[in-house]
Amino acid sequence: MENEKMNPDAQEELDDDIVILEDEEGNAVTFQFLELVTVGEKPYAVLLPLDEGDEDMGVVIVEVVDLGLESEHYDAVLDDELNDRIFEQFRKEFGDKYDFE
Repeated sequence: MENEKMNPDAQEELDDDIVILEDEEGNAVTFQFLELVTVGEKPYAVLLPLDEGDEDMGVVIVEVVDLGLESEHYDAVLDDELNDRIFEQFRKEFGDKYDFE
């Protein structure tokens, strides 16, 4: 059987959608970047956990903080009300793209 090789450009695109963050215990957690949503003029990333055992976690929403020079930082959204508003905006904008069951 022949080995299939992925187009390097396609691999780069896939890698761009992967975000690795640290949890509160310092463990690396891998997420798929789903979409960027703007609420109140601030950008928020909607992330889906990819690590085993995190399937029930649902999406994670983080604020995207621009550090300049093409660098960014993610801050946790701790306000439940804001988290709900961001998720509702995500559902409105991308409801036809994702299954929200």
